[in-house]
Amino acid sequence: MGVRWGILLLGLGMLHACTVLPTGPYVLVLPAVGKAMDVFQAEEGECRAYAQHQPGGAPEPAASTRLLQAQYDRASVQCMYAKGNVVPGVVAPGASVVPTPLGTPQR
Repeated sequence: MGVRWGILLLGLGMLHACTVLPTGPYVLVLPAVGKAMDVFQAEEGECRAYAQHQPGGAPEPAASTRLLQAQYDRASVQCMYAKGNVVPGVVAPGASVVPTPLGTPQR
């Protein structure tokens, strides 16, 4: 009976080891116009630390890596956006003009 429990615990430990914690965002964020690169990089470091320490719960082992990355990305983007940086595809509240893609003629 003890051997069965040992095998079960070993198997559960191996499944848990498959969960990879995010090391960085998979989302593009650009510095605000006129923001110095060293300031942007410092903010990015702060936001990585912030995202790393956000509670994520205990997701199922099969989907945990993807879910943890999504939670990390969301926290990182919120932090960088709050610092005034640009997140492509996100329009600032109250903006009256939506940027057009590059190469689109302006009227």
